Amino acid sequence: MVKYHSPRRGSLGFRRKRARRMYPRIYTWPKVDEVRLLGFPAYKVGMISVHERNILVHKRAMWYGIERTIAATILEAPPIRILGIRGYKADLDGLRSVIEVWTPYYSKFERKYLQRKLQLPKKNIEELSEAVEDRLKKMNDMVDSGYLREIRVIVRTSPELTTIGKKKPELLEIGIGGETREALKWAANNLGKFVRATDVVESGMFVDVIGVTKGKGFQGVARRFGIKLLPRKSKKGYRRLGSLGPWTPGRIMWTVPRPGQLGVFRRTEYNKQVMLVVPSVYSIEYKFDGSEDEPYMVQLREKMTVKTTDESGEEKQVSVSNLAEDLNPRGGWPHYGVVRNDTIVIRGSCMGTPKRMVVLRRPVRTRVLKKEVELKAFYYGKEKVLDSDKIGLIFKAIEV
Repeated sequence: MVKYHSPRRGSLGFRRKRARRMYPRIYTWPKVDEVRLLGFPAYKVGMISVHERNILVHKRAMWYGIERTIAATILEAPPIRILGIRGYKADLDGLRSVIEVWTPYYSKFERKYLQRKLQLPKKNIEELSEAVEDRLKKMNDMVDSGYLREIRVIVRTSPELTTIGKKKPELLEIGIGGETREALKWAANNLGKFVRATDVVESGMFVDVIGVTKGKGFQGVARRFGIKLLPRKSKKGYRRLGSLGPWTPGRIMWTVPRPGQLGVFRRTEYNKQVMLVVPSVYSIEYKFDGSEDEPYMVQLREKMTVKTTDESGEEKQVSVSNLAEDLNPRGGWPHYGVVRNDTIVIRGSCMGTPKRMVVLRRPVRTRVLKKEVELKAFYYGKEKVLDSDKIGLIFKAIEV
């Protein structure tokens, strides 16, 4: 007689509940020896085809050294500005925030769109600057005594630099790698300044992608949990459960599949490879002197300078257009617009809809941090948007 086998439908390891907000909060940061930001936010643009020659660590892989076409996702990552520093101490329940420092310099744009989220200062900037210095000295003393165990920064995104039609920035907290003393020193030097994606993400490295999935509304158990359909002549329908549970206990258990919300879930995908980081050129100026002028000015440039070698082997500088704009197909990206900022290309797919923000985090399940890839060309449909010559220029691009 055949043994009865009926595995449960739907994993209990995933929380099927609508996310609190459309961009995620990061709860875990890895331990990294290098002093740099451990994550970076980016906006999903769309998908593209990449013709590559894959070179993996293991030569026994079936696709080692074979040229093939794979799917990739384009993410636009404009610069982020560090607004505050937060220190954490070790408690019985984990880490707890005990002290924080905020920059005294805010632009008119930030005062307009962040005044509901933050209590922006109204005092004199000179008094605020002295208070910031005193608070930083206090944090240094707390780090020297071993009271503070972890330093994180509070950043805001720059959607106004993109073409998605959004202006209100997102606020999120990002960890810093390295020792606590060095992390605090780095955060104090960069307080109020912008950080680019090229300072955090490198081509070939692996990252964890954290975001909110696409919403699908109220769905039944067949689509939500993938249960087996009942016979066609069932009395009360066949896209439903045959039994909701035993007679006792006299209630429906929480493990029984039930209809409800599907999508808009916070999810994490581990170890996604960054295939390419395409830089743009910015002119960023700071004016932290306490005047009534804007404390910073950020502008995108149309040209960038690249170091190349000619046929005789001599180095020369060549002026080229913004390389990030070469990824745009004719007519722009559907449901997104035009890419102009620093762009990150990751292998495979990514959760969410176009214009949705995801966070790229240093991997917590570290197997390898960097693998070599040899890229040939990028295609959008049958249209070639990047070839091997331009891809070679991307690795040589520098700011003037």
